[in-house]
Amino acid sequence: MSPGYLSTIETGASVPSLPVLARLAHALDISLAETLRTSSSTHVSRGSITDDPGTRLLVPDNSQLEIACQSADAGQTGEAPVTLGNGDVFVYLHQGSLQITVDDELFELGPGDALHGDRPRQISWRATGPEPVLALWTTASTRTLPRS
Repeated sequence: MSPGYLSTIETGASVPSLPVLARLAHALDISLAETLRTSSSTHVSRGSITDDPGTRLLVPDNSQLEIACQSADAGQTGEAPVTLGNGDVFVYLHQGSLQITVDDELFELGPGDALHGDRPRQISWRATGPEPVLALWTTASTRTLPRS
């Protein structure tokens, strides 16, 4: 491969064929699977679960895994803070009380409860009880949340 062709691959001006990718992976001593990763995120990232108001993404913006930390005051309502339609959704409630409606079915969650939805089409929530809600939501996707 010429240096010019490698440069066009590096800059995104050219898309290499699978055999070219395999040769590059071999030359770089990495697996072809690593070369084909769709996420350009680092291997390790770190986030914090805090009760700061709002919803925060705990993984890099370019990750296919969405993990959102949600803090809400009693009485607040909203939609799922993760992308729906691409796969399963998992919710873990750390503190507070939460009503979650998944495809028109209502669930009540208390501290330590978890809920798994098998490819839900619609999810809404309402924080109930006297104390703030702190929940973790996760799904696999390519959409990212705005940082708040």
